[in-house]
Amino acid sequence: MASDIGSAQLGDPPSAKRQKDYWDYIAPIVSADTSARVEILWRWSLVLLAAISLTFATGRYLFAIWGAVYLLMDRSYLRYLASLASPVHRTQFITALILSWTTSGLFIAMPIYLMTSDVSSLRFIAICGFLAMCLHSLLRQRGLIHLAVWDCIQIMAGTIVLLWTTVKDVSNVIDDILIGVGAVTLLLYYGMNYLGISKLRTRLRTAEEMHAEAQKMEAVGRLTGGVAHDFNNILTVVIGNLDLYHELENKADRDFVIREAFAAAERGATLTSQLLSFSRRAQLNPETIDLQEFLSSLGTMFDRVLPETVTLRIDDAPAGLTCHADRNQLASAMLNLVINARDAMGEKGQILVFVRPVTYPGLTATPPRRQDGTVLSGPYCAISVCDTGPGIPEELSAEVLTPFFTTKPIGKGSGLGLPMVLGFAEQTEGAFTLTNKARGGLEAQLVLPRHPR
Repeated sequence: MASDIGSAQLGDPPSAKRQKDYWDYIAPIVSADTSARVEILWRWSLVLLAAISLTFATGRYLFAIWGAVYLLMDRSYLRYLASLASPVHRTQFITALILSWTTSGLFIAMPIYLMTSDVSSLRFIAICGFLAMCLHSLLRQRGLIHLAVWDCIQIMAGTIVLLWTTVKDVSNVIDDILIGVGAVTLLLYYGMNYLGISKLRTRLRTAEEMHAEAQKMEAVGRLTGGVAHDFNNILTVVIGNLDLYHELENKADRDFVIREAFAAAERGATLTSQLLSFSRRAQLNPETIDLQEFLSSLGTMFDRVLPETVTLRIDDAPAGLTCHADRNQLASAMLNLVINARDAMGEKGQILVFVRPVTYPGLTATPPRRQDGTVLSGPYCAISVCDTGPGIPEELSAEVLTPFFTTKPIGKGSGLGLPMVLGFAEQTEGAFTLTNKARGGLEAQLVLPRHPR
């Protein structure tokens, strides 16, 4: 009895085990608000331009303060969203909502304030800002009720202020009625479009989930079929050679069939290792790796698998740049990427290997996503292998990372090279991306943590 009580006291508190993960709620916000980088830069630029112009035109620093506070709050909000990853606790979820409410409230506060001005040019600017907010809320509608209600409250407040400032200058009752009808029509039309977009996004999300499930089942079918086929071939070689062993009397012949059986067994071990890497179950021994020294040591290994017609260039990594990963698995992944680049180019071409430090989120670096939808955040090392081949056809872009899928001739590829690299990257808390370059060729990028975690 004493031991039972002691173990209960030492265990995790029940509340910790039942803690709810809010990632599914916050993920649409993270996706919508952090992915539109061009829109973010344009919005920041226009807010800055408006704040400077209004400050010079009116001589009031209120506009400059508004612009500075909005930009700082929006930047903080986006950085906070980018730092979130599953599991998301209730406090983090509420903080994200408050920051979203605050930034959107700051944005619309200035147009509503300008609507009360007696200067027609300022009121025109206010109407432009208000319409921009309406369009922004429609386009960035994220299907979360907490934000939907807040968006509607802001639009309703802006419409009421616009209605009041317009009616107070009109003495004709008929004009008052027409203005009121116009305002109500605007609100109703906005609400109908908001609900319509919400339903459309729901249907789109359902279709994407069904498509993802279908792709998953197809990948499972290909995986099980490929594993069964490859292991059947390996077992055929092993059993066939062992049966033949009993019928042979010459020692040299017996040694030969034993070596063949051993070679087949080793191919089975290699296949098992690749499957473990793909399934994120490989036993990793992460360590701090100096990338400058590591890449320079791979040159000889790469030369063994490349013909003389393929030019290899390995740029020096920045001094002191280190990543945290399993050295042997990283070397195997790099070899897979170089071999894949070689096969994609055919007889001749150029392969470039380089590495650079990146920090997500950043203005020049778009954070890659893992297979579970998690967006990377923090300091990383991006190792790139670029070739001058044809790249990946658009119709095959969704399949190249599925196991046993290959465009190579029979016997030239197992279809596990790129899936193995993907599995290693994600098990190391990084990511793996494939991007067709604008001038031709493919860039395979392996993103790994820059520091131990």
